[in-house]
Amino acid sequence: MVVNHNMAAICQSRQLRYNVKKMEDSSKKLSTGYRIISANDDAVGLQISEKMRNQIKGLDKASRNSQDGISMLQTADAALQETQDVLDRMVELTTQAANDINTDADRDAIKDEIDQLNQEIDRIAYTTNFNQQYMLAEGTPQARPGYYQIQTGSLARQSVKIRFVNASKESLGVDKVDVSSHQAAAKSISTVQDAIEKAALWRDEFGGQLEQLQHAATNADYTSQNTQTSESNIRDTEMNMELVLHSTNRILVSASQSILAQYNNDAKAVLEVLK
Repeated sequence: MVVNHNMAAICQSRQLRYNVKKMEDSSKKLSTGYRIISANDDAVGLQISEKMRNQIKGLDKASRNSQDGISMLQTADAALQETQDVLDRMVELTTQAANDINTDADRDAIKDEIDQLNQEIDRIAYTTNFNQQYMLAEGTPQARPGYYQIQTGSLARQSVKIRFVNASKESLGVDKVDVSSHQAAAKSISTVQDAIEKAALWRDEFGGQLEQLQHAATNADYTSQNTQTSESNIRDTEMNMELVLHSTNRILVSASQSILAQYNNDAKAVLEVLK
């Protein structure tokens, strides 16, 4: 036995410090729930995890963007449904006016109602909006630039363009409806029917874009969920295994303390011999 350098105690002291650090690291992982707390835990894993976290946040926001776009398209579709209802009434009036049984006074009354219906068509076109986006007033200053970009993904160029339409009476062609005679009213019936088909075509386009956004939102949700699962596998603590390691490290710390105390007692024994 040597007394100038108690190598056994020095070695055991080093092992004790190592075991204490392992136990402290394990305690941090259990208390935070994270396997990676700082870069020195797993530098590569931390980098991958941070990239995934950024992607998850982008995907979650993109899903909400798609839902906003869906709401906007539903607003436009509902407004066009009202426009079609107005046009349906206009078909009835032009058909009625094409009957020569009507007197001039009757046709004047029909014309007055058609004028009111045209005003309603313009009111719908120029006032319908979603968060100040005037989807049915394309070509007017309030509807510039005439389309709306929906960011549907977490990366650049992952977007859907929603084009606005002009649903005014001039665009539909019903501003020229004439019911002053049988011939004029008969021609106006075709004009109004063409307007109904045009409005239906716009609704069809909006419906296709709405379905596209619904798929985009669903895809963003699934991608976010799967990315979250992968990020969790990289960063989160596996609690059952960590509890086992923590218990093991506690035992090792206790054992190291006990052995270190024993080695220090050996040196004291030498002093007893020298007395």
